[in-house]
Amino acid sequence: MKQSVFIPVMGKDFEIYYFNKKYYSEDRLKKYNESAEKFSQLETLFHLHSHDVYEFLLFLGGECKFFCEGKTYFLKRGDIVVIPPYAVHEANVKDINQYERIILHISGHIMEDFSSSSPSLKENIVYQKTHGSYVLHLHSKYFQEVISLFHDIINRIKNDEENFSFTLHYLLFQALQKIFNPEGSLANLSIKDQVDQRFVSILDYIELHLTEPDLSLEKVSNHFHLNKYYFSHYFKKNMNLPFYRYVSLKRLSYSVTLIKQNEFSIETIAMKCGFPDYSSFYRLFKKEYNLSPKNLQKEYK
Repeated sequence: MKQSVFIPVMGKDFEIYYFNKKYYSEDRLKKYNESAEKFSQLETLFHLHSHDVYEFLLFLGGECKFFCEGKTYFLKRGDIVVIPPYAVHEANVKDINQYERIILHISGHIMEDFSSSSPSLKENIVYQKTHGSYVLHLHSKYFQEVISLFHDIINRIKNDEENFSFTLHYLLFQALQKIFNPEGSLANLSIKDQVDQRFVSILDYIELHLTEPDLSLEKVSNHFHLNKYYFSHYFKKNMNLPFYRYVSLKRLSYSVTLIKQNEFSIETIAMKCGFPDYSSFYRLFKKEYNLSPKNLQKEYK
């Protein structure tokens, strides 16, 4: 079983990376992307992991099978993967040297600001979310326009223009409008989309009840009128990890966000995230991140 990893993204309102066999942007953008040294540990990104930010992956070339929240996609040029916060995902790549992509991380509050300032963007984001696919395939014209906007942002950061944050945010806002415009894209449906909407409903149910301490395999299986042994096998087959591992990873991801906000004690955070007691929370946190929750809290103080 592959280990699941949560990667807390720190730094500014957004971070952008361009990867191909000739040019790795994390070295040149390190001044702007404060978490670049973590992101450059590429092997971590090819295990099941999650972030506390929105992630956009523009697929430019290579062979990649992408897994996100129980859905599997075979990416092709023109695809943009839209990964919401805390979604468990991984990329299975045949040849890392041929795997070319641009990756963008955006904080939740910037996404909210953009949505609030543009009703059409907000409407299109909701449309994409309810369409049932984490991958959009942009028409070639729109895809090239998005790439050009991202390269403009990268070049401005390289030229030390990050102090002109309004310009960078405006370019980013333009790119998001093109990505979410339903006229410029088609949903790249998962190979499972046509056969299993029930699993999507199960994930929605878990998300809704995630912080409730009594969320259990038995409770979820009963809610969907399934035998708990069948449900355990069914969930692991679709998600690539067991039910309790998935719930634990989601809760731990949420706890990292609360720790970063630095508003509650660690004990209170454990309860707010649905853990039955502090000792089990501490043990799982230390095992997952090789760091105690209190040591992480000290970093943000």
